[in-house]
Amino acid sequence: MSRAISSSTTAHIVVVDDDDYVREVTEMVLAGAGHSVRATANGLEALRWLEEEPWDLLILDLQMPEIDGPALYREVLARWPRAASHVLFVSGMTERPPDPPLDVPVLVKPFSLEELLAAVARVRATI
Repeated sequence: MSRAISSSTTAHIVVVDDDDYVREVTEMVLAGAGHSVRATANGLEALRWLEEEPWDLLILDLQMPEIDGPALYREVLARWPRAASHVLFVSGMTERPPDPPLDVPVLVKPFSLEELLAAVARVRATI
């Protein structure tokens, strides 16, 4: 049985981004804001973590090797149907990419630290 969603006031966030710099800065900023963060470049590794630990928010890069953000999102929904509102996509594309579901927010790279924190707060407010 999965421990998919936690109930803590501190967010447990999983960041999945194949861009080392973006992933590391995102992890550092969110941890500095008091969140518990795990970060990986590998969507399959992230799925293992999601099975093993409670989590509140999943930040997914749209374009990654092996398993891209939309495919990982579909797999998460198959396992945890109520998790749709617990996802934030990030993308290096300047316009909203056609792949993600329209109800999932997309934060466009490059983003400021303030934009990241605001996007996380907006997603958490809908949970």
